[in-house]
Amino acid sequence: MDDEEDEQPTVLQNENPEFLSSGYGIVLGFLRQYGWFILLGVLVLLYIKSKLAPRIQKMRQNREQNYSESKKYDPDVAHKRLESMENARRRLQEQYDAQAAKFAEEQKKKEEIKRQEQIEDWERHQEGRGYRSKYKPKEETSQEFLKQQKKKKSSKPLKPSDYNPLTGESSGGMCFRPPRRGGGGGGG
Repeated sequence: MDDEEDEQPTVLQNENPEFLSSGYGIVLGFLRQYGWFILLGVLVLLYIKSKLAPRIQKMRQNREQNYSESKKYDPDVAHKRLESMENARRRLQEQYDAQAAKFAEEQKKKEEIKRQEQIEDWERHQEGRGYRSKYKPKEETSQEFLKQQKKKKSSKPLKPSDYNPLTGESSGGMCFRPPRRGGGGGGG
């Protein structure tokens, strides 16, 4: 049994310092537990970066362009641009005013003509010749008038002269009957 006691297992000791082995062990344990999640997160971030990179680049270019334009700003050019816009507006307003004045002139002429016609009508009435007709009939010859009268007489009437819808007598045999009084029938 002495041999068995002599062969005791030797205890292995870590030759590395403790702070290195404990830090290394923590990181290794973390990677073993969450490694796939970290890998997936990195892949998602790379995908998002590839999709947003053109937009970010475009925003940078716009910012640089706006900055360079603001440096190039010339107050004289801006003032000339504003003056040309004002001139164009003034010309359009003048055209509109001219059209409005022309329209008002035409309206006054129409009103004056109408007023003169009314005065003439009143003078005719004072002289005893009567008022002028409000509508202007077409000038027709007596022959055309007679033809129209014959056409009117030759057409037969729509209903016979003795027709009275209130009597209930009609040639068709059907007469009007009012619907029954009362609520709706059946149901629920």
